[in-house]
Amino acid sequence: MTYRVAIIEFINESNTFTVMRTGMKDFRASHFFKGDEIPANFRGTGSEIGGAIEVAEAKDWVPIYITAAHAEPGGIVTEEARAEITSECLRRLAEGGPYDGIFVALHGAMVTETDQDGDCQFLREIRAVVGSDIPLAITLDLHANIFDELSDLANIAVSFRTYPHIDMREVGVESCTLLHEVMTGTIMPKIAIRRPPILVGCDDGRTTEDGPMCRLLETAAREMARPGILNVAINAGFTDADVWATGPSVLVTYAADTNKDAIGVAQRICDEIWSVRDHWEKPIGLTECVERIKSTPKVEKPLVIADYSDNPGSGAYSDCTALISALLDAGVENAAAGALLDPEAVDELAQAGVGADVTLAIGGKIDPTVGGGPLQVTGRVMAISDGRFKFEGPMFTGLPGSTGLSVCLRVQGLDIMIVSDRMQMLDCNVFRVVGIEPKEKSILAVKSMQHFKGAFAPIASQVIVTDAGGLCSPDVTSRTYARLRRPVFPLDQIDA
Repeated sequence: MTYRVAIIEFINESNTFTVMRTGMKDFRASHFFKGDEIPANFRGTGSEIGGAIEVAEAKDWVPIYITAAHAEPGGIVTEEARAEITSECLRRLAEGGPYDGIFVALHGAMVTETDQDGDCQFLREIRAVVGSDIPLAITLDLHANIFDELSDLANIAVSFRTYPHIDMREVGVESCTLLHEVMTGTIMPKIAIRRPPILVGCDDGRTTEDGPMCRLLETAAREMARPGILNVAINAGFTDADVWATGPSVLVTYAADTNKDAIGVAQRICDEIWSVRDHWEKPIGLTECVERIKSTPKVEKPLVIADYSDNPGSGAYSDCTALISALLDAGVENAAAGALLDPEAVDELAQAGVGADVTLAIGGKIDPTVGGGPLQVTGRVMAISDGRFKFEGPMFTGLPGSTGLSVCLRVQGLDIMIVSDRMQMLDCNVFRVVGIEPKEKSILAVKSMQHFKGAFAPIASQVIVTDAGGLCSPDVTSRTYARLRRPVFPLDQIDA
């Protein structure tokens, strides 16, 4: 039998502490594909939809491609953007039916101007069109903030197991394979959800240092060997969102007759998350970072420095100048930094042209009180680019990307990549957009928390992660959470 399956994506990770908002410009800067544009751009890629297409072709589905919308992490999604994307999705969904199944790629930490749980808000709209009986499978980012309503809207939930997220395609395959089993009548799954009273946990989900998240995933794999346990998803949560459900959670997709066992599995893993609540690798301060840079001998491979706090992948402004200023003060040579967001500076430098010597203020303009204000520099324009590239590293492999109009400005011994559209430095090709070859540099400064390790750790002599005072500084006790459930560790005293 051939099954008709709708394939949809709506992804944003929303930071509620930023002054910015995520609008249609931000989605279009990343992607907003419709209908047949989806397989044309996603087939063969390392993405959730890439995995869904793989299953559709292997299982001889009739895939109905609806919409695929993605914006870089940023502020709350505007109602205008939410309505435009949702309306287009629902129109195509209504016209393309009937369906035997629905696949939706989500993040799990989207917040809109009208709902603190933007993902369930979107699923409610889908259910209003297709009804409650059609099986619906989703994928989630490892940093999802999960609300209880999700279990009423989806039948299958599979989260990333890697951070950096290099298993997007595999997760799409796993979710859609389970969906196929539902459509054939082999299983009738439900989702159990539990969460520990924690805001920060699972070492933020890192899987590169063989820490707590790796042990938790081993436990999850053992639990999945139990009869009726179809998937165990562990989410570290996204602390840059002030919503009720912020923090770690465990989702167990289970056969309908194993409800009690599924709840037990979820609770046991929550207890394990609680037991390692004090284990979190925090970045070092900027002063210590600079001292380590000065004391590190030069070797053939580059020293990679990551500014954790100004990570656009968590919705930070990506225009903080503190680390760049410190590198210039330290007199670094053969170094590169990126990607600094400053469309105004890009326009001025592009008009000046390649080879021009220009004095101007760069960065620090969105909120000068965070991570260093505008930095006055004199440099030479080394390259100008439209910012278009293709991801070739382990994340988003094969998908198109863009930093918008972009330039390379050489200031002393530092090449600074300045961009018009925010982009986390998670692929070497981002630097190459403006002619910077990462392997040839002695020092690389990147705006990223963890994802940079997928592409840059293999070429690095050493990695240093610093907190340069940006919006996404890891000190959650310095923030005011108004919506978060309480009590919660580490903001409140909780008896062990």
